[in-house]
Amino acid sequence: MLGESAVWRPDKPTPTSDQVLADPRYALYLVGWPRQGDYGLVAEQDGPVGAAWYRTFTEASHGYGFVGEDVPELAIAVIASRRHEGIGRRLLIDLIDASVGQGYPALSLSVAEQNPARGLYESVGFVSVEKQGSSWTMVRHAARSN
Repeated sequence: MLGESAVWRPDKPTPTSDQVLADPRYALYLVGWPRQGDYGLVAEQDGPVGAAWYRTFTEASHGYGFVGEDVPELAIAVIASRRHEGIGRRLLIDLIDASVGQGYPALSLSVAEQNPARGLYESVGFVSVEKQGSSWTMVRHAARSN
């Protein structure tokens, strides 16, 4: 699923799990799973069709959507043949609910400017906070009680 998340364009082949874990740009999202605070979900129907997870990082070692040590960065993927069925939305909402339940103040992510999933993220409250190259860092703050 990390390969699906990293290479979201249908014109690019999805890397194998070995290829993803050998690439330090992506491996940091899964190496050593589960660490304290890691959380993930898998959608299955005759095998995995989607997954979403988050983990916290440090200032010294972090992912592309890093905004702070107390804000987990999420990754999400749905296999190409099952996109546009609501699987990603359900995973995303459940992951947001879990992060709120665990007391995190926000979630962050990095998304390529041309990735259609950006609209999904915006629809559940993520806002763009910083552009780096052709990708946006987005943040969704937890609902605050009055």
